[in-house]
Amino acid sequence: MPVIGAPAYPWYCVVFGADLEQGDLLLDCPVYRIPPAAIRAEAECTVTVERQNVIVLTQSCDLTVQQGKSKVDDVIMAAVYFKRELSETRPFHGNDGWENARKGKYPGYHVLNKCEMPDFGLDFMIVDFRRIFTLGVDAVRAFAAANGKGRVRLLPPYREHLAQSFARFFMRIGLPVDIPAFK
Repeated sequence: MPVIGAPAYPWYCVVFGADLEQGDLLLDCPVYRIPPAAIRAEAECTVTVERQNVIVLTQSCDLTVQQGKSKVDDVIMAAVYFKRELSETRPFHGNDGWENARKGKYPGYHVLNKCEMPDFGLDFMIVDFRRIFTLGVDAVRAFAAANGKGRVRLLPPYREHLAQSFARFFMRIGLPVDIPAFK
C-alpha cells in the first residue's frame, strides 16, 4: 500500500553496511592519482590519495557476492559535484548550464535531483563522466561499511537513467566527415 504524500518514484533511499549497488553515493571516498613518472618501471614515485564524492557506476549484478566473491575485482565510479561547488564553474555558473545538462546537451555530465530525506539532505548534483575512478571492490565495500550513519542510494528508474547517460558518453563516436547541416 502506498504511503500518502510519498513520491510515486522516490529518487533515493538510505542503506547501511558493505552491500554495494550501482547508484551508491560515496561521499569523501579515497581515490588515488598515479604520477606520469610511474610509467617507467624503474621509477620510484608517490601515489597521491585524494578525497572525492563519487557514485558507483558498476552494474549491481556484477557487485553481487556469490560464493564469497563478486564478478568484478574493481568498482567503476564517477566524480560527483554539488551545485554549490560549481556555482562559479563554466558551464554551470547559472541555471542555463544546469538546464542544458538536465536536457542531456552536455554528454559528459548527468544531473541528479536533490535529496530531501531527513539527515541525508543533498543539493542537486552533477555526475562528471570525464572523471572516472576505479578501486578494488573489497576496498570500496570496507569504505562503505565504515560509514556507520548510512549512505544515499539512487533508485530505479533514475539509476538506469544514469547508466544510460554513462553508456551514451562512453560509446560516442566522432565521425571524420559528418553529414552536412540541413539548411
